[in-house]
This record gives sequence, C-alpha cells and structure tokens, in this order.
Amino acid sequence: MTSQERHEARYQRRKAKRQERKQARSDSLGPVNQVFSYRKMFFYGRKCCNGVRWKQSVQNFEGHLFSGTAKRRRQVLDQKWKPMKCTHFTLCERGKVRPIDAPHITDRQIQKVLTNEVLIPLYRPCMIYDNGASQQGKGLHWHFRRLKEQLHWHYRRYGREGAILLLDLKGFFPNAPHALLYQRHRELILNPELQKLADTIIQYSPCPTPGRGMPLGVEPSQQEMVSMPSRIDNWIKCQAGVHCAGHYMDDYYVILPDVEELKKLGHEIVRRFESAGIRVNKKKCKIIPLTKPFRFCKAKFTLTETGKIKVNGNRDGVKRARRKLKLFHREFKEGKRTFFDIEQYMECQSAYYRNFNDHGRLLRLRRLYHAIFFGGAECLESSKTGPVLA
Repeated sequence: MTSQERHEARYQRRKAKRQERKQARSDSLGPVNQVFSYRKMFFYGRKCCNGVRWKQSVQNFEGHLFSGTAKRRRQVLDQKWKPMKCTHFTLCERGKVRPIDAPHITDRQIQKVLTNEVLIPLYRPCMIYDNGASQQGKGLHWHFRRLKEQLHWHYRRYGREGAILLLDLKGFFPNAPHALLYQRHRELILNPELQKLADTIIQYSPCPTPGRGMPLGVEPSQQEMVSMPSRIDNWIKCQAGVHCAGHYMDDYYVILPDVEELKKLGHEIVRRFESAGIRVNKKKCKIIPLTKPFRFCKAKFTLTETGKIKVNGNRDGVKRARRKLKLFHREFKEGKRTFFDIEQYMECQSAYYRNFNDHGRLLRLRRLYHAIFFGGAECLESSKTGPVLA
C-alpha cells in the first residue's frame, strides 16, 4: 500500500467516525413527535410570553395556550405548518438603521422549540470555542475577556511583535446565502421531517433578494447565522493552526507574530468566504500592529509595553450621554420627564463604563450630571413619583 493510499484510508476512517457522531447526535433528539411533544411546546409557549404580556395578542395567545398548542402540534406532525407573515419595522441603534421582521407569537412557539431542541444541540458541537455570539454562557463581555486572554497568551510568547487582522462581513444577515444554510441542514439535521421544518422557515423568511437573507428578529436566524461560517472557523483553527483567532457574529480577528504571514492568511480567508457565497467588506478589513490600539465591537484594546491590556468603551457614547443629559434637563424643567427616569439613565451609563477601564470618563460624566441637576440654587424635593427639582 502506497503512502497516498494510507492517507486516503485514514481520511475515510475519520470521515466515517465524524458521520457516526453526527448520526448519534441526530438520533439522540428522537422522532419529530418527541421533539415537538405537547409538554415541550407548552413550556416554550409560556417562555414566549415573558416580557411582552402587556400585548393584546400575547394575552389572547396565553389565554388559549392549552388548545392552541395541541392545534399547532398537530400541524407540525402532519407537516402542514407554514409561518405567518412577519411584522416589519425599523430600529435606529446608535445611528445604525436595522430592519426587524418580528414573527407572530404562534410561530415563535414553534421556532423556539426548533431552536432549543434541534438547532442548538446539533450546531454547537461544530462551532469553535472562540465564537461567542448568541450562545448560553457567552456574550459580548465574555468575548472581550477571551480576547484579553489571547492577547496575554501572545504577549508571553512574542511580546508586542506581530499584528491583528480585523475582518468584517458585509451585510451578514441580509446577504446570507440560502444554499449554504440548506447544505448545513442536509449535513447536520439527518431527520427528514425536522430538516423539512428547518427548510420551511428559511423558505418563507421575508428577504428582499431571492435566495439570500435571514431576518433579524426571528430566533432560528440567530443560530443559523452564528454557525454558518463554522467550516471556515474550523479551517482557521485546525488547518491553519491559528491559536489567537475568533469572531463575534460578523466581526473577525486573527493575531499572528509575522505580519507577512498574516497578510497571506487574510487573503486566503477572504477567498474562502467569497467562494462560500459570504460577502466580505474589504473596506473594513485592516491589519493593525499590536503596538497601536485597535477597536473590536465598539471597544478599544491597548496592549502596553508591560503586557497590561486596557479596554475602553465606546467614546461616542459619552458624547451622546452628555447631549442627552442636557436635553433631559430642559424636559425636566418643562415637566415632561421625571427625575427618577434621569437617575435610571445615569445608572445605565455608569453600569456600561464600569465594565471598562473608563473611570475618568465616568467621573467627568457624573460631574456634568451633578453640575446640571444639583448646581446653583436648585434643590431636591421628594414626591410620590420621585424627587423633582424646585
């Protein structure tokens, strides 16, 4: 047997073992009537109501939850369920306009069961550890801590040599290729009925471009999108052998001690993304030396000469907070806003900057707050709705 034949035999054995593990994970879910049992659907139906019980549609849904759950379960088992039309609206988040498509609460019940009982158990084993978005036990600040750990790891071995590659995917949700998502369903969801249900959600998703796009506001979209680049993530970690790399949704970073090698790796990563149908925003792709500060997910990281890492919050947030405090003061004088609401806003701002090395910014913001509301001849009086200025 030649070396090429031995390599092929080892590859086939590894491939067979991976397929066995995928089949075992899929079999552990059970048949569709076990995944969508009445108990599970009722449990997740109650969870859909948390935080939105003031809505009339939610009150009607919860009032008929016993009979409605049985009806929707029968539709799923008979493969007759189709999602209703989503409610479209836009949000402006820190100057970024985001189109939101909110599903009807009856569809949310089925989508929540599919996400928690099918997608998460099957997708999570295929994702890398340094993928911190939309996963239990992780999140944005967990990813900040993870990036600091990787910078410490790099500093202990190479000091401040090298650079970091920052890569951003263009229109991550609106440009998601449906063909890639269907392919992942065929590879990981081996139950034909569950696979058809997952395909139905993508098929009826409201997207302006045919064959592309996943809506914001639909729960399965989060798990579909956070795991969609897993093939490239595993290539970076396993085949390329990069230790200090990760991503939070569509924001990627790669740290290497050799800048030239980092440039070659960056071109290869972009090529692999584009060949998979995932668009890359090349204007936002940059290589920054570790001797200079860099920004990742609105936070500024600075690796000092001593190895200490300083993390600062969003600088533009302080400007917005100062403008809002002055606006709130005018509205407070006119009687349009209570002092309790202003105190709550200041506590939110303080809680955000306490997560970073921003004691100076927080101190200056609180000085402005006290100068505006407690300076001069103004004084506080208590009332039932909260203290107000005289």
